[in-house]
Order: sequence, then C-alpha cells, then structure tokens
Amino acid sequence: MAAPIPQNEIDRLKRLRELVVLDTEPEPVFDSLARLATQLCGVPIALVSLIDSERQWFKANVGLPGVNETPRDVAFCAHAIHGDTLFEVPDALLDGRFADNPLVLGEPDIRFYAGAPLVLSDGVRIGTLCVIDRQARRLTPDQGRQLEALAQIAVQALEMRHALIERSLSVRSSHEEELAKSEARHRAILDAHTELVSQARPDGTLTYVNPAYAQHFDSDVASILGTNLFDYVETADRELVRKRIDWVLATGESLIAENRMSNHTGDDQWFAWTNSRQFDAEGQALLHSVGRDVSARKRAEHALRESESFLRRTGRVAGVGGWQFDLATGAVAWSEQTRAIHEVEPGFVPTLENAIEFYAPDAQKVVREAVQAAIAGGPSWDLELPFVTAKGRSIWVRAQGEVEFHDGAAVRLIGAFQDISERKRLEQRVADNEHFLRLLADSLPQQVGYIDPHLRYRFVNEVGVRHFGVGRDAILGRTREEITGAQPAELQRHLRLALAGQAQHFEFDEPGPNGPLHVECQLLPDLNERGEVRGVFTTTSDISERNRSEQARRELTAIIENTTDYVVQTDWRGQISYMNPAARAATGFAPDEPFKGRNFAEFNTEATNRRFAEVILPAVKTAGVWVGETTVHAAGQRELPVSHMVIAHKDAAGRVARYSAVMRDISEATEARQSMLMQTATLRAVTEATPAIVAVVGSDCRYRLVNSAFERWIDLPREQIVGRSLAEVLGQEDLERSQAWIDRVLAGETVQFERVNPKRRGDGRNLALSYTPLIVEGGLVDGFIGVGQDITLHRQEQSRLLKLSERDALTGLLNRAGFERRIELEVQEGRGAQMALLYADLDHFKPVNDRFGHQAGDEVLKQFGQRVQAAVRPTDLVARLGGDEFALLLFGLREVNHAQLVADKVIVAAGTPFLAGKHRICIGASVGVAFGIHGTEGWRELVARADNQLYRAKEAGRGRQAGMTDWLPEPPEG
Repeated sequence: MAAPIPQNEIDRLKRLRELVVLDTEPEPVFDSLARLATQLCGVPIALVSLIDSERQWFKANVGLPGVNETPRDVAFCAHAIHGDTLFEVPDALLDGRFADNPLVLGEPDIRFYAGAPLVLSDGVRIGTLCVIDRQARRLTPDQGRQLEALAQIAVQALEMRHALIERSLSVRSSHEEELAKSEARHRAILDAHTELVSQARPDGTLTYVNPAYAQHFDSDVASILGTNLFDYVETADRELVRKRIDWVLATGESLIAENRMSNHTGDDQWFAWTNSRQFDAEGQALLHSVGRDVSARKRAEHALRESESFLRRTGRVAGVGGWQFDLATGAVAWSEQTRAIHEVEPGFVPTLENAIEFYAPDAQKVVREAVQAAIAGGPSWDLELPFVTAKGRSIWVRAQGEVEFHDGAAVRLIGAFQDISERKRLEQRVADNEHFLRLLADSLPQQVGYIDPHLRYRFVNEVGVRHFGVGRDAILGRTREEITGAQPAELQRHLRLALAGQAQHFEFDEPGPNGPLHVECQLLPDLNERGEVRGVFTTTSDISERNRSEQARRELTAIIENTTDYVVQTDWRGQISYMNPAARAATGFAPDEPFKGRNFAEFNTEATNRRFAEVILPAVKTAGVWVGETTVHAAGQRELPVSHMVIAHKDAAGRVARYSAVMRDISEATEARQSMLMQTATLRAVTEATPAIVAVVGSDCRYRLVNSAFERWIDLPREQIVGRSLAEVLGQEDLERSQAWIDRVLAGETVQFERVNPKRRGDGRNLALSYTPLIVEGGLVDGFIGVGQDITLHRQEQSRLLKLSERDALTGLLNRAGFERRIELEVQEGRGAQMALLYADLDHFKPVNDRFGHQAGDEVLKQFGQRVQAAVRPTDLVARLGGDEFALLLFGLREVNHAQLVADKVIVAAGTPFLAGKHRICIGASVGVAFGIHGTEGWRELVARADNQLYRAKEAGRGRQAGMTDWLPEPPEG
C-alpha cells in the first residue's frame, strides 16, 4: 500500500531540491554512515534514502549493489517520513501495508525495516537513514537510539554540504551579511507557526494556505482554497496590492510591503507581506506570500509619535530597550523592554549601581570605566558584554549609552539595551561552520583552491599545501609562478578563459616529486551580483594512476577481444552484459546486436542449467570460481561441449555482483582433463578485496574504538583492544615502526604512509595508512583516527591477467607474447652473449590432423611440449609460438655444442611415437639453432638466424638440425 502524501509536500520537495544532492555521486561521509548503521544494527543492508516526487533515491547504499532508486509507491521510507521518530516494521509479511509489496515478495526480500527520518533544522522531513534485513527482527532500544543519532549526523552532513556549495558559489563576502542571513532564517523558523503562508496563481486564486491563514479569517483550509486572495484585502488597498503582485510575478524579485486586511472586528488590521515568485511542477508561476500581523506595531508606531521625549531619544539611540539616568537626582528609568531583558519583578527600583551589578564580574569594571569616561567628556559607548538576569540566566547584551550636556555640564545619561544572545550563538555557529568546512575541504582527496583575478591564491586546502611542498603562509597571496618558479602554459591558457567567465574542465601534465603527474583540473568562475568574475574556484586531481590503469585495461581488453575462447559476462541474475567476438560468432549474435533481456541460461543445455543450480553456483559463491566441462547451445541450437570456467565477482559487502565465464570448444577432444587442469591452475580464484581497517586512538595512546576489519587484522576481539595501549596491542616492535607518524599526528598533522602488514597478522601485503588528528575546542589534539587500506589488490589482478595472456591454453607453455617479453628482458639484463635459441617445427604434422582429427593433433602437441619441457633445465624456457612451431631459450651456455645436444634431444622427442587414444602416431621434427647476441645485434636478429637455420634443416631433408657451426659472428673490434 502506497504511503499518503505529506501535507507539506510542496515545501518538502522544494527543500529537498535546494540541497542540490539528488543524482550526485557517492560521498565517503554518507557511505561511512550507512556502513556504520549495518554494523551497529547487525543487518546486511543500510541506505541513506531521499524521497523525491515519484521515487526514492539512494545517496548511500550498502548491501544493494547496482540499485540507485525505487518507485516511491513501494518505498517503506515514504511511510517513515510521516513522523519524527523511528519507524519500524518487525515482519513485513505480517504487516498489511507491505505484505503484497514487490520489494517484500521479490528482491531484495525485505522482512525487517527500520527507518530514522532525516529531519532538517527547519523541521522538514526529506528521507531516512534506514536498515533492512531479510529476516524478521526488532532493534534493541539502544540500537534505535544509535540509528536516530546517525540520522541526525546525516542531516548535519547534508546541511553542511549544502552550506559548502552555497559558500563556494555565494556572491556575498562580508561576515555581517552572512550573520544577518542566518539571523533571518532563524527568525523565520521561530515565527513559522504564527505567520500567514499562502500560494496563489497570477489571477489571485489561492492554491495553498497554512492553518494560521485560515484561522485568521475564522475559516478552515479547505474552505479558503480556490477563493481569491484579493477578497481578503481591504477594499481601499486592493489596487495597490495588485500592482505589487504583478511586479513580483513579472520581475521575479522578492518584495516586502504592508497593507490592510479585511476582518470582522472593523479595526484596521495591518500585515507585512513578503511576496516572491515560485514555479509549480509544470513550470507555471505562483505567488508565494508570507504575512505577519503588524497591527500592534502600527499602533505602537502611532503611540510612539505621541510619546514623551524620553521615548523618542531612546528610539533614536537604539529602538530596543531604553534607559536614562538623571545625574542631578540619581533617578534611573527603564523602558518595559529593558525590564523584560533584566527579568526583574514589577516593583524593582533600578539604580546605577544595581544596574551595573547585573553584568558578569569582569564586565562590571568595563561598564563603570565607560560611564566615567563619557561623563568626563569622552565618547559614547557601545559594548557587548556577558550578563546575568534577575532569574539567574546567563545572556549576552549590547549596552549603548551617551551623555547629554547642558551649558557644557553633563546632566543625563541615556542609552539602549538589547539582548544579543541569539546573535552571539549564531556567530559561534558560523565560526563552527567555518571550522567544519575547513576540515571538510582538508579531508577531500583533491586539491581545492581559490585564485583571485591577479592569479594569487586566496585559499588552498591541505592536499594543495602538500602538493606545493611549502607552508600555507608561503602559498596564500602568491601566484603559482612565485611559488614553484613556473606556470604550465596549458593551465595559464585555461585560467585566462575562466577569468573571462568560462568554466573549464581539462587535463594537463606537470612535474611531481616522484616524476611527471597527469592531473585533471576544473576551474569555476566566481561571479558577483553583476555577473563580473571576482575569482576562480579550482579543483585538481592526480589521475596518473588512473591513466596507467586504463591503459593496462585497454591492453587486457584487446587480448580478450582477440582470443578464440568464448568470454561472457552477466549480472548476478544471469542477464548478459558482454560477449567477446568469438562468443558472438559461436552463438549467432551479430557484432552490434544488443543483449537486452537475454539470459545466459538460454544458451545452456537443460543438463547444464541443472548443474548450474545444483553444483556450479553454490561452488562459485563459496570458492569464487568453478572449473569443469559442460554443454552449451551454439548457433542453430547445435549442442557444443566446452571446458567451462565461471568466476564470481563480489562487491564490498561480499555479495556476488556479476559472473564471468570463459569457455573453449572441446567437441573434438577425447581427453580434455589435463588441459582443464592446466587452465584451472592458471586461472586461480581472484583475491577478495580487503575492507579498510579503522581505529580511534586517544591522546593517551589507548584505543577508544576499532571496527571488525581491525579485529580480523589484529586477530583479537575488540574487548581485548579497546582501552589498551598501542604497545600492548601492536607490540613494541610494530609500535616503534609507526612512532614517528604517531608523533606527527599527535602534533596536529595529518599523515599518510605505507607499510607492509606483518606476516604474523596477515600475508605481508602493503597497507596505505592515514592518521588524522582529532581536534577539540581550543585547537587541542585529543587523539587521532587511523584508517588502513590494502593497496595491492589491483596490482595483483594485473599480474594475474598478464600471466594469463602469456600462456598457451593448450600446452600450458609460454605463447609468442610471453616468449618475446622474456627474451627481451633477458637481453636487457645483459645475458644475450651466452644465450641459445632453438626453433623446432614438427615434420609431417598436417597429415595427423587430416587423418586422425584435430583432437589427436592437439594431444600430439601437448605430449611433444611435455617431452621438450622435460629435456631442458628448469631455468630454460619452452614456448609454443603457434600451430606446430616451438621455441627453446637456453641460458648460460659457454659452447655451441651444448645447444646442439639439446637440439638432438628435441629431434629424438619428436621421433618417438605418440599415443593419441587408440592411435600410434609417428612424426618428426626439424630444428634451427642460433647462439649468442654480439655487438649491437638485437634479439630479433637472433630469432631471424634461428628461423633461417630451421629453413636450412628442412631443406636438407627434415628430421635434423642446422646450427652455428655454419656461421659464427665476427669478433668485436678492439
């Protein structure tokens, strides 16, 4: 059952879109909150879900890979946003609202749901932080409170993120303007329940009013909707109000104005209206109005004009609370507002002395000195001081005063008095926000900066400071050329365009501490209210490693695209997402034919599908890989036996995200077991990604918090870690290895370094470690956060794929690519002079395939490869270059005859009969020998000589060798 639409849906969607978060990329802070929610609640799935008009969209997703959003009408979170407290569904199958929900009956099989609403600071609920399980359950009270606390952190992160965006694009620069904006927002929140709020079409038809609006006109919301707003305006003011509204709708500018509203009492009732233009979902203009009853103020203004001179002087000085002190009589007079701020009883009689005693002890001296200086002819005073009311409340006040003189003599002190506690709190909040935004910017992995029109840096984050290698003070106020001595021409050209108002996104090369870097840069012009560029926001990311990885991936893709094996990839449901050209040709797919809706099971035989369900998928989910033999349907429903490898690729949560299959046609093979074993030995299970380890350490160097990955890493339960010192947990030796980094982070520096994981706690893999200081009030370091991440996984995967690409799938020997890479490496290492190369070609091999079939031919090739491998030393190399052509690379030879002896062994190995099933097959081999690389000769000349000798051997009658006795290089000159 779909959830009802909230009453404030229009405002709710408006606030959601103002956050500028929908359809943005994942961000670590929200992903971390979702992961922490799964750990705290013991569930597999957690989401940061935002409820849009027709969908729920996930800002963070742990446990539902590949899912970004779902329809709103099936969303549990759409129910959760109707309240401010935790919304829990212990068993969805037993709940009438969700029993027939497709998310319950199908993937992801929801049984339990708990969602903590994301409630913005103005009370608007935009989504939830929710946890999901596939089993019925309940949260403990403590888990519920922790989930709600995490939701509050998510809201703070969303609002801080929005504030950062606004700060980055804002055209306002002064602190007072930001403070006034914050105070106005706070004032709007405080007055929300009493103000009249409405929306109307351009003709005045009301499409929305809040309850306060209806109550003011002694009606209800339903009765007022559809009526005309001009009917509620005093007749004499209607024409003026109509002109104001037309102006707002035409210009889009907001307008604050006052007019009278009709009422049943007959008294003038004045309202101050803030009118602005908005647009509905269809893009039609609407008038949004917020009105406040200012009748009392109007009456007060009228009374003020007729009040005594004391009130006029008080209003002239401050207009808040007033006071006066008669120097002749010693009498003190307070306005009502001043009495209210002091919170005194009605009969309280103020004196100068007891008035000063309300100030905090340290502030009393400041007030007395200011009064004495003014009486002596000094300046007036305007002070902001701490204050304690008669009821004991601690507040901040603004005290202003001046002296009136008559004939040169001071006769009276007059002044104003104002409670500024809220502004002080807002100032502190702004300061805290600025500190938070600075930390946020410093935690970003990219360089972030701001450059003024003179190309001088006005801001740079911690990554940028590390990049330049100098202190922040040496960067701010200087140009890049002044800092580094150079300005890349590419960057300079794009900066000129950005300062001309054009946003830039480009890549360029620049020097780095360990070699050239390839970086990605974005330049965003900062425009003022007149559209003039007043600076440029810069974001720079080092993408050198990404470029190298992409190049390696392109090379590996070329191998897969050109292999004769069938390579297929599917999602976790079996829906096909990729087939290499060989697989497309075998199954009858055109090169550009889409796979939409096609499932891998369509191409399996019935027996294979049963085996997938009973054997293959359970094995793959457990071990990560399965290797065996199956049958599939080729084009025309032809049944094709294949050697079959299935690999499961898992996500960070350990769930299968997709499958890869590599298949080879073995229809002509009678004994493919050894070949399959060799493939299985080559294609091992991929290494599962290791989750990051996290620990929080106090300034006393004792553990405060660790995650489960840390427990696994240290091989201790957290009960034996938390509260213990680094030395107790790590051991003194490990602690000494990290002590220099610990000293730096406890001094307030964020440090990053790499180390090898000790083998007693792992497998010797490299860890990338980051220590971030915990900064508390006053700038003190209260400890640090340590995060460790395995950085070897992608290198291991590249190494594994490289090995696959250099092996011949039939014989297990090196293929041509592997052979050429190895011989080139050996020559580069200077071992070419004592190297011999033997080229061997099987004689009379083609008739074997013609007479006995390719299956028998493959068996002969495999047996010959094994015989040759056994005839050489373990340090020598044997390769199948293609077809019936083989190569042997012998190292460390001092004489030519050593290579000739090996060539004789190869001829004998080929001449010994081969057994392929019931057949006894006799063939032979010819061998060409080339010895040594001399002078400037390269390995390709060595290959050419061996190939030429092979040709000579065949020309001489086959079944023999030709070698270096026929040719020796001339000795080098000198």
